[in-house]
Amino acid sequence: MALPFILGLALGAGAVVAFNKSDKLQEKACKVVNKSKEFACSSLEKSKELVNEVKNKIMTAPENGTSDNTFLEEPKKRVRKVKAKEES
Repeated sequence: MALPFILGLALGAGAVVAFNKSDKLQEKACKVVNKSKEFACSSLEKSKELVNEVKNKIMTAPENGTSDNTFLEEPKKRVRKVKAKEES
């Protein structure tokens, strides 16, 4: 029965501490957000570079002169063979 009362006190005390130190918490939160933005931008740039490299590798012809671009061919359609039923 005392558990909700204790939880209420703990949450209230946490809110008071957070309110008193809101400047420090806001600074730390801004630092974390800025670092995450930088990380997201750098990973986006790296992924764009990787996509361009892969496109260039696929689109370039092989060095031996043959055009063996198996990546660009359409997939073959599978045809299901139907067995004829024997009439009795």
